[in-house]
Amino acid sequence: MEYDLIRSISLKACPELKYFHAQTIPQRQKAAYEKQEVQTEKTGYSHFFVQTQTDPMTSAYPLLKYIKIRTLKEETQMKMKKIGLVVKHHQPEASRFAAEICTFLSQYDLDIYFANETTTLAQELKRKLGRQKRKIKILPKVQLVDHCDLILVLGGDGTYLSMARLMKKRSVPIMGINMGRLGFLTEFNPTEALDQLKLILTGQSPSIQERTLLEVKLLRKNKIIFSSPVVNDAVISKGAIARIIGMQIWVNQSWVSPVRADGMIVSTTTGATAYALAAGGPLIEPSLPAIVLTPICPHSLTLRPVVLSDTSEVKICLNDRPGHVLLTLDGQDAIDMKEGDIVKIQKFKKHSLKLVSSPAHDYFTLLREKLKFGVRD
Repeated sequence: MEYDLIRSISLKACPELKYFHAQTIPQRQKAAYEKQEVQTEKTGYSHFFVQTQTDPMTSAYPLLKYIKIRTLKEETQMKMKKIGLVVKHHQPEASRFAAEICTFLSQYDLDIYFANETTTLAQELKRKLGRQKRKIKILPKVQLVDHCDLILVLGGDGTYLSMARLMKKRSVPIMGINMGRLGFLTEFNPTEALDQLKLILTGQSPSIQERTLLEVKLLRKNKIIFSSPVVNDAVISKGAIARIIGMQIWVNQSWVSPVRADGMIVSTTTGATAYALAAGGPLIEPSLPAIVLTPICPHSLTLRPVVLSDTSEVKICLNDRPGHVLLTLDGQDAIDMKEGDIVKIQKFKKHSLKLVSSPAHDYFTLLREKLKFGVRD
């Protein structure tokens, strides 16, 4: 009863309460509990003490109620100490804006990590920043995931995907700033990006969308020869010779059908507006837990795109290879396939992709702006 009462009071005082723990302890143990909280400070929990009654054995030691809570605000608030920058190659506009961002970030107590593919730009900015140059560091792109609290991508969707696909060990929020053409994943324009960064660095939590990743494995003679997470899609497609390929498809161990086509696209809902859309696939709101199968130019009028639950496991066996066949992941990696190879695709279970989204652009705004959705003229 007392536990419920204290929890009720806590909820009224803090409507964003996410986690609650209450425990009766002697006052003499208070220091030990405070020390424990200092040691586990990084967990994001708050704690406080409430005197509830006197120890019946001795009035010298009043009892305390030790309260430990975690709020939604504390859970989602981003602590920014290290920010990564990935800048599109040979893009003067992206380089200029990277310099502007560095000047802005140098006002704050944080480190800036450049991917080593833009070492020349990073060294040039070091010289310009003078005393603040120690804040700029250079790392291999893959190591940004281990070191950064937030990663800024300056470029188009291709640049964004090259970074997002490296989220194998952990998921770091990515903020895409459009310096390319379409920019469906890179939602922010430069002005919006600076405004959003100001809010983040002054303690306001950004809007973060959790997007499903897929885990793709290529098996040859029952051995995994390649494995990687994908953000948009895995594509099995023929090479230069204009001859269709033959495949067999299984979903959750159930045989679906044979397929004769130019290829097959297996996409996330994020990738539904990419290659899958061009191949006649459906528009799908990206928060839906789904996997989409879209055939490329199938030799059958009845073979249509299929939407599956993201709990499904898809297997595609290449059983007829008249020429060169490739497995392409997010348009970034390409692996030669041989007859008898099996591609196994399922949801990447370790984590999702954290996409910092613009409050000014919901899904349908992006469809109208990027794809001219509904435009008649």
